Amino acid sequence: MRRTVRRTRLVPHGLVPQVLVLLAGGLLAGCAAGPGSAGGCGSGAGARAGDAGFAEVLALPAPTADYAWYPGTVTAALPSVTYTGDGAGDSRASELAAVGRFTGWAPGDPAHPSLQEIDLTFEVDEVVDSLGDLTVLEGGTVTVHVSIDGCADVDRVAEELLGLDDLVLFLNHVGPEPWPPPEWVIVFDGAFLGDVHGDGAITWPVAEAIAANNAADHHPEADAGTLDGLRAAAAEERTVDLSTH
Repeated sequence: MRRTVRRTRLVPHGLVPQVLVLLAGGLLAGCAAGPGSAGGCGSGAGARAGDAGFAEVLALPAPTADYAWYPGTVTAALPSVTYTGDGAGDSRASELAAVGRFTGWAPGDPAHPSLQEIDLTFEVDEVVDSLGDLTVLEGGTVTVHVSIDGCADVDRVAEELLGLDDLVLFLNHVGPEPWPPPEWVIVFDGAFLGDVHGDGAITWPVAEAIAANNAADHHPEADAGTLDGLRAAAAEERTVDLSTH
């Protein structure tokens, strides 16, 4: 059974917005200093960002991200999962889980001088799960904004994302109406990006990079290893009571 369409952005109550988390991760860790800033890009995480692939770049904010709550598994971030209690209200970790591919990109307008933004065109093949019936997006395109460290090689990151072929993204919409929203971001700083292989298997490269940096950092357990498994999980509506965790 599909949920009622909501006409506002459903960022979970108490969750640090993506841009603020990125700023905290960059400024506190000293990794997002741009070429013209005092810190420069010559050492630390900034230097790593300059040489890193897309997964490592998207994983950089994780060590200092401070979430009020975080879905511990991939399927727990589906729109069909409701979080209640402990200040969460009735919230979801994402609004849309969709399969498709990136077909183009352009530089975006970053929210802070220490960041860069990539605006990717995402062609939607299948809506796996959504708040409301967003199957209207199938066969069309949306824009996915990806903020990255200011020291990263934006061309390399963008081209690697374009080279991934089929993907499953967990998204929240941003910007003004209309409905369905044309602009989205990948939830939890890009961690919920799945690489869909030809046999239907899914790997989660950003989550794997987060775990490789530090296993104690927030990263989802890959409990959905196939696209069919993800579809099956999306068919079950679940409630997570945070007050019992």
